[in-house]
Amino acid sequence: MEMTPLEIRKKIEFDFDIVLKNQCRLREYVYPRSIYFRLCREYTELTLQELAESVGLKTHATVLRSLNFTFYDMLYENKYKNYYEKFRRQMEGNPTLEHENKLLKIQVQELERVVEGYRFNLIGQ
Repeated sequence: MEMTPLEIRKKIEFDFDIVLKNQCRLREYVYPRSIYFRLCREYTELTLQELAESVGLKTHATVLRSLNFTFYDMLYENKYKNYYEKFRRQMEGNPTLEHENKLLKIQVQELERVVEGYRFNLIGQ
């Protein structure tokens, strides 16, 4: 699935109910901004300076620090880690974990019906 940097930013802003251009240093802003930088580096051709300018920063140094340090700090926070992994799976076209769980539950139910059918046949004989 192809997404532009603007689409990535809008999705993250919508999902976290924040504005990435806000120059706030609170965790609620810093971690989503770090996710945005990482996803844009992985799936777009933007330079560090272009990434910085896309969120209203003056220099690429903040982006670099976010990619090298903040991103790895964020991985200890399950909320943000799970969001990043889910977003990546969607970008790569893989089903989300929730979707895989639904499919597995259906398979388990089908197997339980088969087992019940065998039990019924064995008891009935």
